Amino acid sequence: TQVKWHQDFAFDPHSNDDCITAILLLDDMTAENGPLKVAPRSHRGPLCPLWHDGIFTGAVSRHIAGQWEASAVSCTGPGGSAFLLHTRLAHASAVNISDAARTLFIFNIGAADAVPLSSCAVPSVHQGMIVCGQEPHRIRCTPFEVKIPEIPTSASFFVQQAGQRASS
Repeated sequence: TQVKWHQDFAFDPHSNDDCITAILLLDDMTAENGPLKVAPRSHRGPLCPLWHDGIFTGAVSRHIAGQWEASAVSCTGPGGSAFLLHTRLAHASAVNISDAARTLFIFNIGAADAVPLSSCAVPSVHQGMIVCGQEPHRIRCTPFEVKIPEIPTSASFFVQQAGQRASS
């Protein structure tokens, strides 16, 4: 499956952006099976909309995608490797043109004072679990603006990206 350019934070906004997406490779990720592509330093730029002409596409506009593609770096590695991405880091992946699978385990980790601002698309009993440190008993907010994401009707936003177009 091709994954179009996006920032995870726009799918899963929190009160602050001290959050990471962890990607564990269950299979080897090679240049042929659609590796992860990232746009270096894009996490320091603006949050880009995933809505176009009133439709939630789950992808940024073609114009923004083209800018990120121009600076993209491919990430490959053997099964068992992990990638840690700031949730504002722009990323995508190409189509898998090989016969090899590209199975991933993806999860998000946030600061304990980064409170979710919308419903979780894939709820888990582990949501809100503190894995290190203690409950801060506060919510920390940082200034940003993002449109509320559309919760997918399936277990994945890939269906939303496949069914919609990103505007120019």
